[in-house]
Amino acid sequence: MFKQLVLGATTAGDTIVVLVSFLLLMVLLKKFAWKPLMNIMNQREENIASNIENAEIAKNEAERLAAERQEKLDKTRAESASVLNRAKVSAESAEKELLDAARHEAIRLKKDAKKEIENERQMAMASVRNDVSLLSIQIAEKLISKELTNEGHAELIDKYLERLADTNEIK
Repeated sequence: MFKQLVLGATTAGDTIVVLVSFLLLMVLLKKFAWKPLMNIMNQREENIASNIENAEIAKNEAERLAAERQEKLDKTRAESASVLNRAKVSAESAEKELLDAARHEAIRLKKDAKKEIENERQMAMASVRNDVSLLSIQIAEKLISKELTNEGHAELIDKYLERLADTNEIK
């Protein structure tokens, strides 16, 4: 009896008992532990695969949204540049129109001033003609009323020229 408790000595019966116990333990582990453990591992694997797939879908969606946002941003920039260019062209056009209108107004005012000056000159010439006519009539009346000599004639012409000079200085 004590021989069997000795360490280090193994018998064939001990080996068979250990082997049968081990096989029984393996069958029990396979039946009660291995299948549930494998089911848990398979569920975990499926869960991880699902998470990876969802992450990939989310990544693709984020990339699509980023590309869409960038496209909208580029479109908005292009539209704002277009609006700025149209505003610049419109402002330049308005400036040109205003300058042209100012030039035309200046030309019109210049023409009006020239016409007014010409009218004033015509009126002055008419006045001078009228004065000359009056003076000629007065001279003719004086000539008719008295007979002139060469000296009287020269004196009358000098007086006429003085009156004409005085009349031009007044106007």
